[in-house]
Amino acid sequence: MMAKKKISFFVVKLRDLLNNSSIYDRHFRSKPEEWNALSVTIDTLEDTYLALEHVETFGLGDEIGENYLKLYGLLQAVVMHQDSIHRLYQTFLGHDLQPDSGSAWMKIRDLSNSIKRCFISRFDLQRNKIRLWIWDKDKGIDEIEKVDLKNLFELYKSEAASYLNKIHQAQIEKYGEF
Repeated sequence: MMAKKKISFFVVKLRDLLNNSSIYDRHFRSKPEEWNALSVTIDTLEDTYLALEHVETFGLGDEIGENYLKLYGLLQAVVMHQDSIHRLYQTFLGHDLQPDSGSAWMKIRDLSNSIKRCFISRFDLQRNKIRLWIWDKDKGIDEIEKVDLKNLFELYKSEAASYLNKIHQAQIEKYGEF
């Protein structure tokens, strides 16, 4: 199953959890704050997934301003998507999610943080790639980092789907299949 379909599957399963009134009655009626936090987290996961899917389907656009707007929006949506997965992981597995430092998960998060401090080549951006000029203060020079957004995003989706699978399995153990 492709990562895109896997993520969609898990989003639907988490949405089903919210729509199951017996789960609410048995586990959350006396904990409205937990229920509301879970609801917001699942809503954010779903909303950001839709945003990511849109950029994947339609690209960064044709106009340079649109390219930048969608790039910044994409990166922010990924961070919010990750934060949602992280909170769900904590909720259902009971501990923090610890992605490997070299994972696509961390690379795309680092990219989101570093993009605020660098120059992006317009030419590359229009081809769904990024060439970042980043000032290395210690060396006193600009360094160029090349990023293939499409490839990085594909790797990220696989990792996100893997984490969502673990969340789904924990959800089944805790509440059963529905």
